[in-house]
Amino acid sequence: MAECLRGPARVEAALARLGAALPDCRAAVVPVARTEGPKARRAAEFRAGRLAAAAASASLTGMPCLAGRGADGAPLWPAGLTGSISHSGGQALALVGPSARRAGLGVDIEGPLSPRVAAEIAPVALTPEERACFGTDPVWVGLIFSAKESLFKALSPRIGRRFDFDAARLLPGGATQPPLLCLTCDLAPGWEAGRRIEPVLIAHEQGVMTAVAL
Repeated sequence: MAECLRGPARVEAALARLGAALPDCRAAVVPVARTEGPKARRAAEFRAGRLAAAAASASLTGMPCLAGRGADGAPLWPAGLTGSISHSGGQALALVGPSARRAGLGVDIEGPLSPRVAAEIAPVALTPEERACFGTDPVWVGLIFSAKESLFKALSPRIGRRFDFDAARLLPGGATQPPLLCLTCDLAPGWEAGRRIEPVLIAHEQGVMTAVAL
């Protein structure tokens, strides 16, 4: 599913569309406290992400969850839940869903890219086929970069390994077909090259928001 929000739309409207795309999941966003220094900023982002996770889980189950932290820094979710956390532009976002229905969830938010930054990111985040199809358009570069981040968050914990941006590419959609992520290499049994995953892609005036639900 791909959506583009124009005019007065804000992150709250993007959240509503994310909820419509994934009706069995809940998302919440909270502001990140402004602090001085990288260490203080990381601590503020961590707290804001966990607060967003608590709000999302409370909306889903009626009780806020306390997501832990794994050795690699990824969130650890209570039994019965799975989810993902992201932060950008002074906001933290969490997406939470039932593990009985979702094998993995990934969510990512990114601020808007300038043409210069998009041109710098494209050779790293986009495959040659993606660059040939989408060029260095800032919105599409942001969406593809973000969608691959969401895919990593959803799939990496499930298969127990890390992978790079070139492990998947975005196939353009058509009149009746949404854009799809296609794996370009074998990652694990059941997740071989050619496997396709439909991401949620939302562009708005504050940047982009993407999600992957397995």
